[in-house]
Amino acid sequence: MSTKPPPHLPHGVSTRLLSGLTETFSFHASPETFISSRLTALASQHPELVDSRTTVRAQILNRNVAIVSSYSQVQAVLKYNGEDGGNEGKKCPVFVAEDAYKQFMGPFYPSPNLLLADGEAHVKMRGPWEAKMRGLFAKPGVAQMVKEQILRHFDETPTVPVDLYVHLKVLCWRILLGIFLDLRADDPIFAQFEKLQEDLLRGQFSLLPVSINVGVWHSPRKRGMDSKVKLHSMILERLKKVPGSCPFTPQDVQPLDDGLSEIANHILLFTSSLAIKGVSSLLTAYLLNVFLFQRGGVPLVDETTALASDEKTALLRSILLETERLSPPVVGIMRRATRETLLPTEDSLPEIKIPKGWDIWLYFVGAGRDPQVFGKKSDRFVPERYLTSEKAPEGFSFSTGSKTCIGKDLVRDICLAVATTMIESGVRLEGEVQAPGVRKWLGWSDDDEVSLEDWGRDVKQLPTQHPSKPVMVRVVSERRDSEDEGS
Repeated sequence: MSTKPPPHLPHGVSTRLLSGLTETFSFHASPETFISSRLTALASQHPELVDSRTTVRAQILNRNVAIVSSYSQVQAVLKYNGEDGGNEGKKCPVFVAEDAYKQFMGPFYPSPNLLLADGEAHVKMRGPWEAKMRGLFAKPGVAQMVKEQILRHFDETPTVPVDLYVHLKVLCWRILLGIFLDLRADDPIFAQFEKLQEDLLRGQFSLLPVSINVGVWHSPRKRGMDSKVKLHSMILERLKKVPGSCPFTPQDVQPLDDGLSEIANHILLFTSSLAIKGVSSLLTAYLLNVFLFQRGGVPLVDETTALASDEKTALLRSILLETERLSPPVVGIMRRATRETLLPTEDSLPEIKIPKGWDIWLYFVGAGRDPQVFGKKSDRFVPERYLTSEKAPEGFSFSTGSKTCIGKDLVRDICLAVATTMIESGVRLEGEVQAPGVRKWLGWSDDDEVSLEDWGRDVKQLPTQHPSKPVMVRVVSERRDSEDEGS
């Protein structure tokens, strides 16, 4: 009977300050290049230990970080339910989000909120919010409003080529502000809301993690924190003055102050620039797959439209799940270990020791392409992957376990509505995806066919994934073109 070798720390760098600064900026420039280059270096030093999904150690923002890109290890961290005594005997999850995100998220998203809550506080809050979000897309008027926004958006699209990601961001602002605050693009506060959310995001991801106010110059972080206060106030005012503008408040009764602040906290999250960019990222990859991916010279959309209604819906959903797996909008999430713990490995490999206080960065892009789970074609886009009788496991776009994103169903409903509405109304995308790194991001090329330099150059990964340079597409619309001819 074989025994495992003793556990060891992840292979990686020392904790010198200069090394940490270099690692921080290198990771920020391209997480994929950062991780893959270290795996390549480790493979030459430890060929007996290292495979394509080995956990690596880094020093980022002056913290020890274990970067995990194995599907089974990511799942183990997200689904781990063990608890220790914590402070003062209180139960505390082994892997927590609040401590890991406190520096980046805490000042910008007021508590209480689901994103930063852990343990019992999260469980207590999650039940009511799951009930609020359940079936949100099917609530009266929501699906119809979304369809109207989609049709209007593509009717207004110019006939010249557009940057698809930027074009879809405009649509996503209209959809999410419409759903959560009943705001339309011509509302006087719409543009102000959008700008404040963008200022908040710039402050949140500023590499200068301090708040500075010197005369007329404010650091991005300070401006972001000021924007949070203004946005929270604007949301509260709208909840009070426009009954029914939010799906979480009564339609015909003036809401009371009780509970409104927590609702405002979550609307601030649901309508954040980060959320908009995330949905836009997923939607960009999804529509490129639906409309521009070809097999044997035939666009996938032509195969799709030839199917019966139920089969068409099933294929569009499978394409969406495959897009989530290969091209998650957020490359990963963070957790912090509240006690020393071990990450599981295959039988012959030593377990990975994670000391108390270390951060764990779960790299969804790598986990979603793990050949141990998804087979030889793990890095390739296979539209029917989620139609087979033995369906592949889902990717981690919405996390998993007790902190699965409660917006998962809503985002999927929005993406499917966009693709379905476009197809049914005769809207098509025309163009080509030429950048090698973007083709790799989509799974149109094998990973080993594209260099790390191409990936780092062609795909921006933080704060969300999208092509670094515009993917220009022409929107062909039967509705718009017929209206133009009529006029």
